[in-house]
Amino acid sequence: MPLDDLLAGLPAKAGTASGRLPTPEEVADVVLFALSGRAGNVHGADLVIDGGTLKAA
Repeated sequence: MPLDDLLAGLPAKAGTASGRLPTPEEVADVVLFALSGRAGNVHGADLVIDGGTLKAA
């Protein structure tokens, strides 16, 4: 199923703190950071890219 079809079925705000879903470019930016030398001191971290769906309790 194409990505656009999957995204079309989700609510516009999707219950996120930012009020929107992350764009593919935003996800790619995080992936590129994680693969770069700038993340060389990041160990065992979960990088959640969900627009704030998971909120700290």
